[in-house]
Amino acid sequence: MQPNPPVPHTATVDAQGVHVTTAAGKSRTYSGGEVMTLTQVIDLAEGAATLCQSSAESCLQLVDESSELAADCDVLIAEITEKGVGANLIGKCEHLKEQLNLQAATASKLHDQIQGGEEACRTASANAEVRHGQIFRAVADSPLTKPAERDFYNAR
Repeated sequence: MQPNPPVPHTATVDAQGVHVTTAAGKSRTYSGGEVMTLTQVIDLAEGAATLCQSSAESCLQLVDESSELAADCDVLIAEITEKGVGANLIGKCEHLKEQLNLQAATASKLHDQIQGGEEACRTASANAEVRHGQIFRAVADSPLTKPAERDFYNAR
């Protein structure tokens, strides 16, 4: 028993994007950002990896700044205690120090997660090239400008 032959979809292009209608009458519009070539997919993954890298660096800077401010709070608490200004002010400084330590810990955790995202993006980019690069180059280098007729694909 032979499977049903493929039925081509109709497609039109206008300013809103590519409008595709299936044989069953379902339609969908793809904006320019949804229809991608392999090169665009690789570039997008590499761009996302670069963004992850800069975000991870920002997280590390936040960890350093938070740690420095927490150390400054220790110095301030010692000065306030020495001068005997008041327990209320010391409590507020201790609370600020706790919040800064919490911020540093959260930024460190976020840094680790972003690094995982960067690695995933770089892996996706490399895998796209390895898995699909040869056929992409073959199609791009082909002198043919349109697909073969249906009989070519149905021939045994």
